[in-house]
Amino acid sequence: MAKSIFAAPKTATVEETKILSVSHFISEIVRLAPPADIIRTYRGHAKTSYLLKPSLYRNKGNSKEEKNILRELVGLHPSEFEQDRSAFDQLVRMQHFSLETRLFDVSMNPLVALYFASRSNQSEDGHVIMFDVGKRQVKYFDSDTVSCIANLSSLSSSERNQIRHFENDSVLKNSDVGERLLHFIKTEKPYFLPKIRCEDLRKIVLVKPKQNNRRILAQQGAFFIFGLPHEMKPEEHDIKVTRLIVPASAKSTIFKQLDLININGSTMFPEIESAAKYIMSKILPN
Repeated sequence: MAKSIFAAPKTATVEETKILSVSHFISEIVRLAPPADIIRTYRGHAKTSYLLKPSLYRNKGNSKEEKNILRELVGLHPSEFEQDRSAFDQLVRMQHFSLETRLFDVSMNPLVALYFASRSNQSEDGHVIMFDVGKRQVKYFDSDTVSCIANLSSLSSSERNQIRHFENDSVLKNSDVGERLLHFIKTEKPYFLPKIRCEDLRKIVLVKPKQNNRRILAQQGAFFIFGLPHEMKPEEHDIKVTRLIVPASAKSTIFKQLDLININGSTMFPEIESAAKYIMSKILPN
């Protein structure tokens, strides 16, 4: 593995400062600004106990095959997927409809994360998590590495388990499961060379998606796509994770302040249903 881009250990750190207001939060974000060669994304949780796992791996009792979840949705709503050209595009759409995927959504905007950290569970502390990765590690939606990882979703869980135990790329290439994975990749990229790297399949990669989804635009979204790992272990993936605590006692104040700068349910969720809920909450406050 290449040498880490971070001088400090890549374990999660908790800032002692508790965020008490929006202005306080912004001052902390400025104070903790990353160096120029780092891309930082944010995610907010209303509970500090939230695990850094994609939705696909949060429910231990889930026995549903990932590939079947997609097939069932496409079968019911084929027109929704007509414009999707890749497995990654399909996963993004599944995420939009709140289905379980290997995607872990984050935002380029810290205020979006603060909104999610403060909007619910008023009796519990929340937190904003900052994820730092090197610019060279960041991929775009059409990356070959992203195609390889995204198409793992077309395999069964037993086939993915086989890949976990492969010792090198040659074993993968000459296996039945390797041929199946290559077939799925070449379906979306006919020019793809038969050179799938086991190392890539074991990665967690930050991906900048197409900005063709109203919610992605509104939330300035990006995604970590998980290959074979089931949870984010920063020390293994060259990702620095830092947390800022949002105390339960400050959530209501922060939430109201965010509304003053137009960070609210209507702007974060631009679909008409969410806008209607926001309007009614203003007319008929709790």
